[in-house]
Amino acid sequence: MKTIKAILATAACVTLVATASAQNFTAAKVGIVEENGVTTLSYPQTTVTVDLVVEKQTTVAGPYARFAQKYLGTRAPLTDKVTYSIAEAAISATDVAPTAVEPTFAEGSQVVSLRGTEEAFAKVLPDRTSSIATPLETAAQNAAHTIFKVRKVRIELVSGDVGENVYGAGLKAALDEINRLEQEYLELFLGKQVVTRTVKSIAIVPEAGKTKYILCRFSEQTGVEAASNLSAQPIVLELIPSGKIPTDGLTLKSERDTRFAVPFRIADNVVCRLSDSRGSIAEAELPIFQFGKVVEIVNTQKK
Repeated sequence: MKTIKAILATAACVTLVATASAQNFTAAKVGIVEENGVTTLSYPQTTVTVDLVVEKQTTVAGPYARFAQKYLGTRAPLTDKVTYSIAEAAISATDVAPTAVEPTFAEGSQVVSLRGTEEAFAKVLPDRTSSIATPLETAAQNAAHTIFKVRKVRIELVSGDVGENVYGAGLKAALDEINRLEQEYLELFLGKQVVTRTVKSIAIVPEAGKTKYILCRFSEQTGVEAASNLSAQPIVLELIPSGKIPTDGLTLKSERDTRFAVPFRIADNVVCRLSDSRGSIAEAELPIFQFGKVVEIVNTQKK
């Protein structure tokens, strides 16, 4: 942390420590700033960025789905389905402004995880072992018998009833292959489930006095939508300023004060709450310059 004397000689956005009261707050110089030989005009503003981790779950019905109850004793989805949900969210603040004034949306989504297999079944199903056409229910019955047979072999391997010479890496390889085969046949009944996660980033520069923003909208059927799409539920960012700008311990310039002073914009610590119609999604307390104030701090080292 830097003391008051130290920060008066710096140009960048810094965290101040008021030595008399040990209060931490964020401030940045206002006006002409020289840093690393470059002169700029500074009026610090904060950009708030919301990162949404959107989970897409794709369910592809298995070709034998309607026989799952009969031969496996369990229900299975009969139709394909795609649903979206917000798995995680994070709120952060920077002093780098986005290129657009309106909320900016990062279209370049990145797949951060994948669970399941491909979102389609092979044209020739894995249980097909003959070129002779088989009625669908007969094929489903045969596939169910294979599942139970595979499970029996796995139990025998683990218990040592068969394969006395199969152990160590060989046993692991055999069990892995059995598990793969079982999963492949189960998918013929229960279908495939593929889960992907993408990160959607939305950046906004808050306006002083404006505390609520509809960043985007969200639908379980289509995922993240533009804020203008009224068919989806709004994702709202609420900013709750503390209204308490800490200046205790700072030597502030008064009207008749002739001492040298440096203008600083002190950020307010704002509670940033992200929510939808069901309640809170994420919350963070962040320093935001737009809700702070500009003060002149006296540099007691100069006349």
